[in-house]
Amino acid sequence: MLSHRGVDVGWLSAESGVPASELRGLLAGTAPLSVQVEALAPVLGFHTADLYVIAALPVPQALTPREPAPGSRLADLVHYTLALPPDQRDRVHRLVDQLRRKPHEGPLQPPRTADQQEAGFGAALVNLLFGNRNLRSLSAAAKLLFMLTNGHLCLAETTIAALARGGGPLTPDVVAGFARTLGIPEGDLAAVVGVELPEPRWPDDPLAAEMAGLLWNCHLLTSAQVEQVHAATRAMLVPVPAGASDEDWNSVYYRDGTWWGARKQ
Repeated sequence: MLSHRGVDVGWLSAESGVPASELRGLLAGTAPLSVQVEALAPVLGFHTADLYVIAALPVPQALTPREPAPGSRLADLVHYTLALPPDQRDRVHRLVDQLRRKPHEGPLQPPRTADQQEAGFGAALVNLLFGNRNLRSLSAAAKLLFMLTNGHLCLAETTIAALARGGGPLTPDVVAGFARTLGIPEGDLAAVVGVELPEPRWPDDPLAAEMAGLLWNCHLLTSAQVEQVHAATRAMLVPVPAGASDEDWNSVYYRDGTWWGARKQ
């Protein structure tokens, strides 16, 4: 990834405080230490929990979700928020930011869903999405990958499960789709995975990047807090007038003979 970034070991050592000799050892295959991950993550621009997964290390308890969240609610929350105009999206972000992250209490359900030692980088991608974003749901993962790539990446639940087992293909589109949904630059993730992306797969999408940030900011919320944000966001949707133009309205879901959505701005 350093060559992709156009930087060298000397620069990374100076910025992170990790000795250059240790960095060279990591590049040669030495297993990383937690202290190195903690120092390198902010310099490389990764969430610390994500770099733990990429390094195939257990994520510290303080960085893991307190309890499994309903993945379907998280996917629907992103779906609803995508339809809202900027001022209402800001309200959703503020609500998430205001909710208290409660301390861990008692044993936690392990966040990992796949064995990276056995399945490699396919498992790492799934762990980043399932564990670190607290989805725990194949259908929610498939829905988010589809939504945040504007329909470019349509993976069946069985394909995502195969990736977790190391059996699915790590194509450029798969890597780019996971990168966009995770909020990781696709070139960085491709360099980590070892997949060549000759050019950006799709045009930049600031709204998708914003939703990837929302998904990350929700990952430490409790199930009850996720439900609270979900309900508040759904309440912002209004009935779409009959015959309304798609150019003026975002239609989100259909219920009792009425489309619900939000006016575009």
